[in-house]
Amino acid sequence: MNKFPLIAAALAVALMFVSVPQPAAQDEKPAEKPDGETTPEAPAVDYLVISADGLAEVAKEWADYRTSHGRVTKVLTVGAIGKLHETDEPGLTEIKSAILAEAGGEEIREGFQVLLLGDCPNDSATAYDPKSEIPWMLTRQMDSNPDTNRRERVPTDNFYADLVQDDDGLPDIAVGRIPARTPEEARLALAKVKAYEAAKQGEWLRNLTFFAGEGHFGAMIDTMLERLFMQFAESMSQAHNVRMTYANINSSYAYVPSKFSDKVIQEANAGALLLCYLGHGAYDRLDDMYVEVDGKRTRYPILSADDVSKFNIPDGKLPVMMIIACETGRLDHPKGSLAEKICFTEKAPVAVIASSRDSHPYSNTLLELAMVDELSVSNTPTLGQAFLKSKRELILGEHPERKKLDTMAMFIIPEKERAGLNQSHLSLYNLTGDPGLRMQYPRLQLSLPGGPLELSGDELSLHLESLDALGELETEFWVECRRTALASPVKEFNKADLTSSDEKKRTAAEEVIAANHAVSNNKRVCGVKVTATGDGVVEDTLEDGSKVKRYRRFFAGKLDSPLAPGDYILKVFARDPKGERCGFAAVDLKVKK
Repeated sequence: MNKFPLIAAALAVALMFVSVPQPAAQDEKPAEKPDGETTPEAPAVDYLVISADGLAEVAKEWADYRTSHGRVTKVLTVGAIGKLHETDEPGLTEIKSAILAEAGGEEIREGFQVLLLGDCPNDSATAYDPKSEIPWMLTRQMDSNPDTNRRERVPTDNFYADLVQDDDGLPDIAVGRIPARTPEEARLALAKVKAYEAAKQGEWLRNLTFFAGEGHFGAMIDTMLERLFMQFAESMSQAHNVRMTYANINSSYAYVPSKFSDKVIQEANAGALLLCYLGHGAYDRLDDMYVEVDGKRTRYPILSADDVSKFNIPDGKLPVMMIIACETGRLDHPKGSLAEKICFTEKAPVAVIASSRDSHPYSNTLLELAMVDELSVSNTPTLGQAFLKSKRELILGEHPERKKLDTMAMFIIPEKERAGLNQSHLSLYNLTGDPGLRMQYPRLQLSLPGGPLELSGDELSLHLESLDALGELETEFWVECRRTALASPVKEFNKADLTSSDEKKRTAAEEVIAANHAVSNNKRVCGVKVTATGDGVVEDTLEDGSKVKRYRRFFAGKLDSPLAPGDYILKVFARDPKGERCGFAAVDLKVKK
């Protein structure tokens, strides 16, 4: 579990939650061909499954499933590619050539995606078994281990995604891998995808669930990093529910050390759009939580491979998981990686983005920023598209804040080194999952009146607006404090009691920590009792002259408890009784004296 320089890590966390822009779309469906052709051509493939020979039957099932949703699919087995080149074991170049041919040659079709159905060889530098494996590229890039004597070459699937031969390393298509060795594993992964895409809409889609390991840089710096985390969390969509569990006993977001791993599982089991870890890691585990008393350190696991079986996320509410750490995506490890364990556990996250070797806080942060933005702000349609655009942002740096961030970084990491880090992280991070996964987003796009709203008493009038007819909805309004604030104060406890042999003292300290965690994550300060007063429709004319209808529902509301003067967030969540649609929105609320 590698420790990086203090300032670099501090910068990385400080940068974590700045919004990231979107490069040009890469995975959108191609435009339809014009009418009038005398001989209609067959539709172009936009979803290609490259399958290990022993998984061909499941590959067809996967392709058929995607066909049912309008994709144009094709399956190519490793053996079929080999026949074209008169070999039983086609190499990386032959497999990539097959992908390129299906993608449209040098004119890569937008929307083209590749699923690799087969495991990585246990030794990336040797031959592979085409019955169960598809090779990945062992690049000449070195990982980010701070001990230069222990650095390793980086293996990657990005080789298959970089189809345009311009030596920029940028992925041109979305590629993901299901590292199955058996049909049973492959079908389990497909079943998870189906369960996720069929899941009922609900409040779980609001959840952005984060947990983090301690930086191990000292109390003062680690406290600063936590504050920076929450400050940048303010810039995220306020409509989402951001939850944080931090493996630092000095934080109000800490949890009971002996139960920390179980708490991570419990948070995940509530369902989420995104489950994200930031910290140190190894191929089969995340970091530990530490409690130091009188110079003695006691460690408690955050999450290990053995804990994965405890995931029990119900009803398909499976989050995408990002593991921003070293080695957890080491798919060529003989004992299997944490990412693989999660992939083949039925009620665990539906997909994992993770690093194949040691990664670096600077590039880690940029990638996480981009992915959080793609999934919580841009609502990018497929997981592969979101991952592709996030990796491209590493190099393109198109966000207006990127220059400012790099100016900060230049005093710590030279420009040439930063460029090299970002290039290597194109290779380090891979998608263990289906690139064609149709992301679940709220089907009811709600908005509240433009803010900030001002409130001088306890009553307010407001309206919800949507481009879709509102219909029958169950609606809840409430008010929260800002993310950087606490709704209630936290309590003090004696850290030494956590490792005490006195069960009564230990239990009392654990109860305080658990209560502090609950208070820190519950930002709600009061409810709003509302009465619907009527519906209306407004018609707007867009710049292109087209007209659009906006449906409105008007409410009279009253706070159920008084609020002190200050800045708050008014939130709403709505769902239809059948669970087919949900939506949520937020607006700044200023309470005046």
